[in-house]
Amino acid sequence: MRSTLLKNRGMTLIELMVVVAVLATVTAIAIPAYTGYVTSSRIAECQNEASAIQIAEEEFFLSNNTYFAGSTKADLQNNSNGFYTATANGWNNCTYSVTLSGGGNGYTLTATGINKLAGKGTVVTITK
Repeated sequence: MRSTLLKNRGMTLIELMVVVAVLATVTAIAIPAYTGYVTSSRIAECQNEASAIQIAEEEFFLSNNTYFAGSTKADLQNNSNGFYTATANGWNNCTYSVTLSGGGNGYTLTATGINKLAGKGTVVTITK
């Protein structure tokens, strides 16, 4: 009876090594996947803000027969005459620049990654 109790007291070294190996495998798969999801969500935030700027451009054009330009948040908000208001998170991961073409009858909107997206370069480009 005494020898049976001593055998069932704990885990063997091999069992512990198997548990560590399983945890290491799960971690090796989960961390890159999570990082990819976070990067995708940051890019989606940039795309949403670029869409908001694009909508403001079209509304501005309907009223003024020209598009507005700008390369900073303040420029874009001031030049849009109130059609564009920056969102809270839209400028955390990207900067936006609008350059006019065709005498104000066209534009190119470029979103460039900053902070955690700095290595991604241009994330969104919209040309009209």
